Amino acid sequence: MLVFSLLILSYFFLFIFSYLWVDFNLSLTHYPFLVNFLDKFQHWGYFNRSLSAKIYLGLLLLLFSIQLYLFFSGFLKKQSLKKLLVLAGAVTLIASLSYPFLSADIFHYLFDAKIIGYYHQNPYLYSPNSFPGDSWLRFTHWVHLPTPYGPTWLLYSLIPFAFSLGKFILNFYGLKLLNGLLFLSAGIFLLRINKNDKNVFAYWFFNPFLIIELLVNSHNDILVIFLFYLSLFLLLKKMQGKFFVFIASVLIKFVHIIFAPVLFLKKKYRRLFFNFLVVFLFFYFAYLLNASGQQFHSWYFSWLFMALPFIGLNNFSWFLIFILEAVILIFKYCPFILTGSWQETSFLTFFRALFIFYGLVFFLPVLQLRLWRSLKSFGKKV
Repeated sequence: MLVFSLLILSYFFLFIFSYLWVDFNLSLTHYPFLVNFLDKFQHWGYFNRSLSAKIYLGLLLLLFSIQLYLFFSGFLKKQSLKKLLVLAGAVTLIASLSYPFLSADIFHYLFDAKIIGYYHQNPYLYSPNSFPGDSWLRFTHWVHLPTPYGPTWLLYSLIPFAFSLGKFILNFYGLKLLNGLLFLSAGIFLLRINKNDKNVFAYWFFNPFLIIELLVNSHNDILVIFLFYLSLFLLLKKMQGKFFVFIASVLIKFVHIIFAPVLFLKKKYRRLFFNFLVVFLFFYFAYLLNASGQQFHSWYFSWLFMALPFIGLNNFSWFLIFILEAVILIFKYCPFILTGSWQETSFLTFFRALFIFYGLVFFLPVLQLRLWRSLKSFGKKV
């Protein structure tokens, strides 16, 4: 119970910390007491940046320490699957209700849905600033840009809008809770695919990186990953609909078409292909880190979880992944919390070398071994 309590409390502290950073232009409540309380909370966070950065760093170290303990201690294997799922549900709920203090993307998602549902216009043709009288423009960022996302995401974002009764707060928390439901469902599919391997709880359900980027920051990659896991589950169970589900995932962010061959490969070649994808993504991320005119966003790293659980990583490799995730969250967001400027948060040059190092030293040898074994097996059959 001590470990469970510490895990819940850690994410509850993250939940509290997130509300230090509510946008000054956004009113989450109209109750005078809560307005006054949140106002003091915001001023404490925004004007005590040095202390806030230290708290953020301390929370990250605590969360990743718990994750490492769960993965390497054997604690998870001693717990019932039901108890772990209840704990995962509690953590997901807390994280889903947290304020997206490290990203403003969710407000653009909500405005895109409003353009369709309220203004009855096409968000591919109209950007938020096409509606200058809208009060949501006060806290929506990148208002000059039309939506860059595919139709699947737009349809999904209309679900909480339809049930919000025109109220922003219901729309906002509705989308976050719906993302939480997807996160839980994706993890359950991952459990089923991996034959109830309880390590899934360490690298998915209780992974601080995924929880912060997909639940707290509410990036729409969660829908991509959920649909991919669902299509893979349908493939393994030899059920209908896998191609439709996969196409739906691609119609969110088109780059994920690179995963399409998985649906056509025989079982013995899928792991080999997943290895290729992991190595490719590592080098692609390394390119984005320093390429002129390109940008690597930290949540891109979540794309790797469409392949990482399926390449047979050993414990040491998972340890390195967890460490890399912690480094990304620290170097990407600590400078922003400390300075208040995103201009200071670009990745340092060594990140490119770090990604290349991981690809060459850990994943390329695994890929080569898989390829050699596949060719050797093919040669014997010939």
